[in-house]
Amino acid sequence: MAMNHNAVNKVSGIELFLFPFEDCDASSLESIGSKIIPSSLPKRVGKSSSRMRSYWAGRAAVAVAFKRLGIQGFIRPEPNYGYLQVVEASGEIISDLYVNLSHTENIVAVVLSPCPVGVDIELASRDASRVMSRVASEFERNLANQGVYATNGKSLDPNIALWSAKEAAAKAVGLGMKFGLNCFEIQFKKDDVYRVKSTKSGPLKLKSPTLVIESFDPYIISVCSELEVMPSGRIGRSLVSSFDLN
Repeated sequence: MAMNHNAVNKVSGIELFLFPFEDCDASSLESIGSKIIPSSLPKRVGKSSSRMRSYWAGRAAVAVAFKRLGIQGFIRPEPNYGYLQVVEASGEIISDLYVNLSHTENIVAVVLSPCPVGVDIELASRDASRVMSRVASEFERNLANQGVYATNGKSLDPNIALWSAKEAAAKAVGLGMKFGLNCFEIQFKKDDVYRVKSTKSGPLKLKSPTLVIESFDPYIISVCSELEVMPSGRIGRSLVSSFDLN
């Protein structure tokens, strides 16, 4: 049973948290990250120490975000699709609070929203040209080649922008990459925000899926959610540091 608990949900718009964790030790990340994992979930076991470090860095960033925003909750993967649900200690789902995260190299991006939301962070210089013909239509590529811009006006490489935008869109509706990216059409037309069209329905619903791309050198961060929660492309952005783990 989903519930709306205004005392718990403190988010009225989109809040993006960026956490460079290169200088953080694995034990500190796990210590903080485990605070928002329900005790009923089995202990996470990874295939490599680097993957486990990234996993706990993501959970630690969510824990810091929750603390800063006054949110009392836990996160758990939805059993069928794997997207994150925010729940109370009782296990009841908080229906008006959504969280999503992404990591690359030694940085994590966490986003919170009152609507379904997806995020993807990529190295801006990453070469994604070889996969574009498989995941993007000629129409999309032509639009992107006319110019893709971050919210601060910075011009972006169209290929990695398309890749990142599609991944954020897929995550926003709860599908993720395993169901494919070519069913999401990104309309890179000059505007405060970019629009998303989808030919595939996911477990999470967006009436007007909208996308912005943030620049945080040397990275780009794509965020997809409802138009109403990011008017004119405005979202909150905060930086998390190792000091937040103390």
